[in-house]
Formats: sequence, C-alpha cells, structure tokens
Amino acid sequence: MGTKISKQGPAKVKIMGDINVQHKVVHYLTSLFFVRSLVSKSRRRMIVAGYDLDMTYITDRLLAMSYPAERMQAMYRNPLWQVKNVLDMRHPGHYKVYNLCAEESYDASHFHGRVEVYPFDDNHVPPLKMIKLLCESIHSWLSQDPENVAVIHCKGRTGLMVCAYLVYSGMSADEALQLYAAKRTTNNQGVSIPSQRRYVGYWSSILKIPRENLDGPPVVELPKPTTRELRRIRLYDTVNTDSIFFVVTKSLEAEEVPDQLYQPSVEVVKGCCRQVKQACQITDSPRYYMSCVDNDSDQSNNGRETTRFLVQMDTERSSIYQKTCLDYYFENPLQVAGDLRVIFYEKMFGGRLFYTCFNTAFIENILLQFSVRDLDKVGGKGRSICGSTFCLELLFGPTNPVEY
Repeated sequence: MGTKISKQGPAKVKIMGDINVQHKVVHYLTSLFFVRSLVSKSRRRMIVAGYDLDMTYITDRLLAMSYPAERMQAMYRNPLWQVKNVLDMRHPGHYKVYNLCAEESYDASHFHGRVEVYPFDDNHVPPLKMIKLLCESIHSWLSQDPENVAVIHCKGRTGLMVCAYLVYSGMSADEALQLYAAKRTTNNQGVSIPSQRRYVGYWSSILKIPRENLDGPPVVELPKPTTRELRRIRLYDTVNTDSIFFVVTKSLEAEEVPDQLYQPSVEVVKGCCRQVKQACQITDSPRYYMSCVDNDSDQSNNGRETTRFLVQMDTERSSIYQKTCLDYYFENPLQVAGDLRVIFYEKMFGGRLFYTCFNTAFIENILLQFSVRDLDKVGGKGRSICGSTFCLELLFGPTNPVEY
C-alpha cells in the first residue's frame, strides 16, 4: 500500500490568497491608525463614519483639527477627503474652513470654496491685526446662520486662534485656555507654547465691550506702535557654557508687505552673550530722559501727552556675581518696535536652545524677565545650560525716549 497524496484544489488556494490580502489590509490600516495617533500625540481624536480623525468640537459651532493632508502626508495626518466627507455629512453647506498654515496650502474647491487663509509661522505668534481679522470673519460667518460652524486648522497654531475667538466671544483669557485644553487634549495641556499664551493675554487686554451694545462684538483697540531701546540681553545663572549666540527678529509691518497677509520675520541684529566680568564697568554716569507717554485715563490732561522725568542708571548689583551671567550690551541702543522674537543658539549656526516672542507695546517697565517656563521650545540642550534660578533679562530704555 502506498501513501495517498491529494492536491489542493484551486478554490482552496484562492481562499488562502484572499485571507492573506485581508491580513495585509488590516495590518496596513492598523499601522496608519497607530502612526496618526503617534503624530497627534495628546490631542483628542474623533471616530465618525468609520474615520479616525484628529478633530475636536471645542464648542458646538467651533471645531479644531490638524491639517487636512493629501498624498504622502495623508498617511500620518488627517486625509483631506475624509475631512471633507465628515464635514459634508455633519454640516452640509454650513461650514467654513480657516487655514493658518504659511508653509502649505490646498485647493479651496475641496471645501466648496469656503476657505479663508490667515498664515503665520508654525509654533510662532501672529500679528494682533491678523487675530482681529480672523475673529471678525468667524463672528460674521457664525452670525449669518445659526447652523454655521467654523473649522480652524494648522499644526502648532490652532489653539492660539481658537482661544482668541473664545475671548472675543466673551471669555477671559484663562477661561478660554482652560476650555481649549480640556476639550482638545487628553492631558489638559492645550496651548503649551508660552509666547502663544502671552498673546492670548495681549488680545484679551485690548478688547472693550461697548456700553451701548452689550450683546454685540467687542471693540478691538489695537495698540499704537511703541518704540523701545533694547540696551542689554542677560542670561542669569547659566551652567555648562561660557557663551550663547542670539538673533533678534521682527515681523514686517503690513505696510512693508502690501497686498500680503503673511508677515515674514526679518533679522534685526545678532550677537553673542559672554560671561560678565566683575571688573567690567559699562557706564559710570546716569542718563537723563524726558519720557513722553500717552495718558488717556487722566482727563485733566485733555488727552495730551504726559511728560515724565526719569533717571536711568545702568549699574550692576553685586548679587549677579554669585551666579554665572552671560551678557550682551548694545553700544548703540537698538531701536525696536512691534512683534519681536529673540532666539538663542548653542552655536552661531544651528543648535537652537529656546526663544521668546513679545510685543513692545505691552512692556510695562524697563525690564522684561523670563524664567525657563516662560520660554518657547526648551529642549534638552536648552535645559542643560539653565541653572536652578535661571532667568532671561531684556533691559530697555524708557518709552519713546528723548535724551535731555
């Protein structure tokens, strides 16, 4: 008797082939979901109509989401066609998309032409005028129909603009930041970049509710351009380094880039902060100024400028020598105004440590101080040069100074 060998029929081979294809499809889709979840980090995701999207309702009429991507980026970001399908299904004819990306764009026809672009750099801050334009546009769109919704997206900018509109709608800056953090993230860390939180506070401070129309939108009082003299950059309590390079940039004003909403940053000055020497004496005499400051609250002045006599003494306190300090003094004070960013580098080229952004109109005295938690994008390298009492200090001259 011999062994009986039977051959597999074609039907069985086909079934095994179909199972292998199904396994590959399941593995592929599982990989995509994992990669997208990895990219979205702690942001909440929404599963709807079989799609897993990085999208959240902050309010019933305000959505935040990541960039709707095409081609290869759709592998790890929201696929544009899935976003379109969900919005068309949930809010047919009643949604408008607000794109904050400066580095990427897509055809507005994907969303039926209802797309507006307010571009600024990723993980950065926009001009206050741009925040005003976006909030007014969203308010106008939502006021047209009670079913209308606004969808705001980008990468590292969405939270700032969503919170700005929440403040425009009547919330305080803290309330807006807390609501966004709770709704958008699983770890309650919404707008995590300190400069962006700072600008939400700026925005809140320039909104006024009109007495004649308490139910209407607030009045936006954009600050007047304020020129300040930057005199010194100091890094207090540094470790593991004896020099740090810096670059000061400013955002171009709208007049400098006509017919363009995007306002790029340009370099103003760069230099190197070095260790303070105890014998170093920068100046041995005080400077006297007539500082002219608008004083609208003082009705007795009838709106005229108030002249204040100031004495500014650029002297050193002995306490700074107890810690390692890196300084840069401007021989000729640097005239600055508007939106500024100061970036610090380990080396002249590359190796960014951290940065900070601010607007000169909101500087209340001659000294701006930033602890580690007030700085943006402080990574391992940045923390490695910061002592336990580290502080960044920017010393300014008086507002709009006239030397006497």
